[in-house]
Amino acid sequence: MKTAYGHAAGGSVCITPEKGTAWGGMPLERNKNVDSDLLAHTAVYTDGNQIGAIISLDVTMIDRSYFLAIRELISIRSKIPVKNITIAANHVHLAPPLAPSWTYLKGTTIDHIYLEMITNRIAEMVKDSVDNLEPSIMFAGTVPTENLTYNRRYRTKTGKIKMIFSGQIDPEMAPDGPTDEELGYIYFESPTEKPIALITSFSAHNHVVGGSPVTGRPKPKYYHRDFGGRFGDVVRKNLGYSIPTVYLAGASGDTTWQNPNLSPPLDGEKAAWDIGERLGKFWLDHYKTVPSRQIKGIKFASEIIEIPDRIPEESDYCSDNCRGDIDDTSTFNNRRWAAEKNAVNSRGGLTSCIVELTAQSISGVGISTNPAELFVEYGVKIKNGSPFEITLISQLSNGWCGYVPSTEAFNRGGYECHRSVFVSRLQKNAGDLISKKSVELLHQCLK
Repeated sequence: MKTAYGHAAGGSVCITPEKGTAWGGMPLERNKNVDSDLLAHTAVYTDGNQIGAIISLDVTMIDRSYFLAIRELISIRSKIPVKNITIAANHVHLAPPLAPSWTYLKGTTIDHIYLEMITNRIAEMVKDSVDNLEPSIMFAGTVPTENLTYNRRYRTKTGKIKMIFSGQIDPEMAPDGPTDEELGYIYFESPTEKPIALITSFSAHNHVVGGSPVTGRPKPKYYHRDFGGRFGDVVRKNLGYSIPTVYLAGASGDTTWQNPNLSPPLDGEKAAWDIGERLGKFWLDHYKTVPSRQIKGIKFASEIIEIPDRIPEESDYCSDNCRGDIDDTSTFNNRRWAAEKNAVNSRGGLTSCIVELTAQSISGVGISTNPAELFVEYGVKIKNGSPFEITLISQLSNGWCGYVPSTEAFNRGGYECHRSVFVSRLQKNAGDLISKKSVELLHQCLK
């Protein structure tokens, strides 16, 4: 038996609505035949001096105002300091809307009864975890993966950008950016080898089941926790314990699971299981090959900054059919971006977004969070600038500020660079600001 100098615990709770709601204008309901429920997971950890909690939610994104309400209630019930709590959306697409993007575009609304329900359940889950802390050790590492993440922006011969899902990929097209194939993780275990909780971070859009339209695939009817959730299912099945699996979306604003050399799968559910099983195998084959660590030296750093939105004169709109020339896609794009342009121009004056950036270290392992759909090159830059050998990235955390492309990407355009009210809003140097500040915060966790 190994000696433990820290404590950890975890919990999971269902956050699927009992009644159907709309996502992106599509009515969804709970699947009573297949377990695809939306879940919230938490890991709580303490070295006796500091205590922290990370929560992942099976939702697309979460508006900052709602995040603040959830975090406050968690702190009140669990006594964990507000600044030590991270809440991350892991970007599943078949979930109730908790941010204004799809509600604005599709005329749907945010269900505040649902919001109150999940706020209560999440806060109680974290409180129960604090009440059940037990001696623990941890394992941490980065697992190399293969053929699970790809850059989804491809450069045409004319220099324009097409998304992989456009259905018009030419083998001669080159990806417009890098990928990050590492699966980062922190795994908590009792000294007697009982699994307690797992935190992972991976860079790929978590939206196989509810991703971009696939010709021939039926419209989705059910909520689904997608491949990030199925990865957790694989881990639980193989370990034999119902441990919480906190799945963090790494910097993946321009990365996806879709292999550009293959047609998008018609059976999204099967594809989600396949990716979950492959990702699970990579982790299961790796985690016992690294030495255990004591839970010690937990430190936190954070900063809230204001980043201006792009002004109309520096904004481009979706007139190039970057998502393909399929009739329904083109019609939707024209309707969407005309409305976005009118909305941006009618708001009057310079607007901005509140961006909360955080960092923490646990026994020499770093975690960096941001509320963006951050391009992968910035995630790599944060990792390379981190003082820690292992650094997990968690985007869409503690709020939401839209896509944050690279400066070079703005010069070439494409879906993620097109100006919108909510989805791609920040000024063009936002990625540099976020990555630089994130590295500074990680270094603060050394002091």
